[in-house]
Amino acid sequence: MTKPKAAGLLEKIGRIIPGIAGYQDREKRRDADQAVRSKAADEVAKCRDLLSKAMSDLSRSGGLQNLRFIGGLERVSARLERTEDELRLGPTGYAGWFDREGVTLDDLENLYEYDLGLLSAACLLEECVGDTGSLGTENDWTSDLEETIDNLREAFSVRKRVMQGREDNCE
Repeated sequence: MTKPKAAGLLEKIGRIIPGIAGYQDREKRRDADQAVRSKAADEVAKCRDLLSKAMSDLSRSGGLQNLRFIGGLERVSARLERTEDELRLGPTGYAGWFDREGVTLDDLENLYEYDLGLLSAACLLEECVGDTGSLGTENDWTSDLEETIDNLREAFSVRKRVMQGREDNCE
């Protein structure tokens, strides 16, 4: 792998999380990990807020169809809450990866790719919610959002395995 590619990946992450220094400095690795997971959790929280507003709007407008739809939204909101908690409250860093003296360029590039994938998946949640005014009329909307949540959870799971040194289990 090349230094420019790793730098390019870090630059993309830096656009999402201003001020992130990356993982090269051993003392700052846990801080960088926490910053990535916090940003992803913040995106999940935004999505939950949009869902909460949508549920409130639907309940005020009444109608049996709206009330049925709220049940699906509550299920999705609970999944988002669990996902946010895992991202925000999980242990910061993994001893096997963070305590290593030397981190290779390949290691950095791989982790930056997983970070970017995690952040991209988290940012897609807000896009997936879209215009909350049309939620009650779109039947596939809930399943699309749940698929997006699944993708986010898988991205986080793969990233976690990589950081625990079990990247061979990711395929």
